[in-house]
Amino acid sequence: MRLTSKRSSFGNYVAEAVAGAWRMAPEPLRLSLKELREIARLLLGTGTAALAWRRIESSLDYAPTGSLLDIRAAHREALITSAVHEVNIEDIFKRVQAAGIEAVVFKGWALARLYPDAGLRSFGDIDLWVRPEDLEKLYRALPSGKEYGYCVEPHVSFYPQYERSFDEIMSASQLIRVNDIQVRVPCHEDHLRFICLHFLYHGGWRPLWLCDLAMMVESASSEFDWDRCLSGKRKHADWIACVIGLAHQLLDAEITGTPVEKRAKNLPRWLAPAVLKQWGQGPGMSFAENLSFSLPRRLLKPAALMRAMREHWRNPIQASVEMNAWFDESPRPLLQFGSAFLRIPEFARFLGQEIRRT
Repeated sequence: MRLTSKRSSFGNYVAEAVAGAWRMAPEPLRLSLKELREIARLLLGTGTAALAWRRIESSLDYAPTGSLLDIRAAHREALITSAVHEVNIEDIFKRVQAAGIEAVVFKGWALARLYPDAGLRSFGDIDLWVRPEDLEKLYRALPSGKEYGYCVEPHVSFYPQYERSFDEIMSASQLIRVNDIQVRVPCHEDHLRFICLHFLYHGGWRPLWLCDLAMMVESASSEFDWDRCLSGKRKHADWIACVIGLAHQLLDAEITGTPVEKRAKNLPRWLAPAVLKQWGQGPGMSFAENLSFSLPRRLLKPAALMRAMREHWRNPIQASVEMNAWFDESPRPLLQFGSAFLRIPEFARFLGQEIRRT
């Protein structure tokens, strides 16, 4: 059952707009035109406009106008860019394979291909995971000219709570044919675990990521290896279960019969409200260096300074992850202060650099 008392916040409206939109036949939308217009900028800013349009389109009995035209345009643009990205993926892997590099593509295209409509899941950068010793070779293999309109974001490691090595991911990865080339993606179990951690590390700010994992859970076959997905430390397995629980409670994701079903229906009371609050605020994450960059210019403007501090304060989700805490009922403000304390050295380093440049 979705967490709704009365859908009064923008975060709740966003949840309603995208709930079940990944399905072959999503339910009609229950938001009013006024409510849709109130969250249009949030949908556009978080990459969920195309998903929302799928539900909006089936519910409209009039021609779209104003911000609804922008949402429809986002879906059409995603359809076009999806075709372009497929060409880009093919080019990248031809270069990678010619250079003798083993690479796995995460997120973005690897998830978009699973949706029923190619234009539902927008993405920009193409995330590749390679071995550290292959990083320089990868840079040399990729094009540098402006005629190539794609951006590759290489990774040589991921979150420590992922608890997976590159070789472990490779051993269970899948090969997907894209025209004349084979593209390697993680197995569903490893990818689902990664998306859950990615959502948490970034404070749950993007509803699209929760739609991704809702779609992955609902489309999991009977052969899905939950033991592999949840293997590792018990605390981190509980994190995964909690994120799946958010997809269930906020987006109506079906989790019946899964090992996380009990936990998914009994989340800590602060977790879902923290996500909805973040969704209502719109896109953005807090980084110490961003605050350091803006602070010297705001020292003489108290109102602007306080606004900057609020903007870059870790939300309860980010703070819990950075402090490696259990997702329980204990107060989150203590963890938020702890997270801020841990970032003081990083903040001071960037602040010093910026003061010297100012």
